Amino acid sequence: MLSKILGSQVLNDVGSFVAAIDTTFGGFRERADATYALLKDSGTAFVVVAAPEADALREASYFVERLHADAMPLAGLVLNRVQELSLPKVSREQALAAAEGLAEGDANSRLVASLLQLHADRTATMQRQQLLAARFTSAHALVPMASVPALAEDIHDLQGLRQIGELLAQS
Repeated sequence: MLSKILGSQVLNDVGSFVAAIDTTFGGFRERADATYALLKDSGTAFVVVAAPEADALREASYFVERLHADAMPLAGLVLNRVQELSLPKVSREQALAAAEGLAEGDANSRLVASLLQLHADRTATMQRQQLLAARFTSAHALVPMASVPALAEDIHDLQGLRQIGELLAQS
């Protein structure tokens, strides 16, 4: 009946399409199971990398919990782009007070005031990052953790990756 309505060529084309789909997706479940088993294997390990920002750490925490729930091996955590201070002995408050005093001076004084304001901003950022990192670390205390400082440029080549590797080895 379908052959009379649609024609035999349409039925042949549908059969060919179904066979092609089966070839493409046939065995998909078996491959997915094999991949899942490989990911759970003791020779496989995950390293979760996150910036020390609230959203990124929340996502990293979710991923760590998911790895734990699925019994997948977690080798460590890396905090990436951590802010460092060039003047760690100058507090945020000291920098703001000095900047306020210099803001109305000559061009050099205004430049120094701008640099002190920048230092105050970076100090505040670093303090937020340290607080978030401390919460994250305490939530995952049994997992090894390392950090990589924020670099002046994005990493886009092997030399940059080597630099990151050296920084990881130091932490």
